[in-house]
Amino acid sequence: MKSTCTHLDLVADVDPGEDVCPACVAIDSSWLHLRQCRICGNTACCDTSLNKHATAHFRDTGHPIMRTLEADQDWSWCFIDEETLEQDADGRWRSIDGFFDAGVWFARGLLADGTASLPFAAEATAGEGFPLGVWEATYRRRHRDGTIDPEQAAELESLPGWRW
Repeated sequence: MKSTCTHLDLVADVDPGEDVCPACVAIDSSWLHLRQCRICGNTACCDTSLNKHATAHFRDTGHPIMRTLEADQDWSWCFIDEETLEQDADGRWRSIDGFFDAGVWFARGLLADGTASLPFAAEATAGEGFPLGVWEATYRRRHRDGTIDPEQAAELESLPGWRW
């Protein structure tokens, strides 16, 4: 989906992030995951860490966009627009919907191996508890309400057996 974030013009070319949360080190604390401010380059811990220094940095500075520093991930987060973002190879930003993407992945797998068919039961789960029935109901409701992204609608329509 095309990004609706209104703060992308603030993104700067910052140096690589650090491999520690300096604020946590200063107070002899630990962190789970690291984030980097895309405006000034500050490295801080994520919201699943005890101290939530990335959010504190946003509150203190107003710098709205952080990116993950996890080696196997490449996404950013806008605190103001509450939007998860990724940048395409051509430099264009797009919004990503992790819930949608996970649901499509699980649905394709189950439909391909024949262990499930559409529509899924309301209580259906996949993997280690992904709420597949809730996922399906969410995007059917968005379609009915006229709020679904056209790219998401097309992807759902490509699932074997999907009918509105």
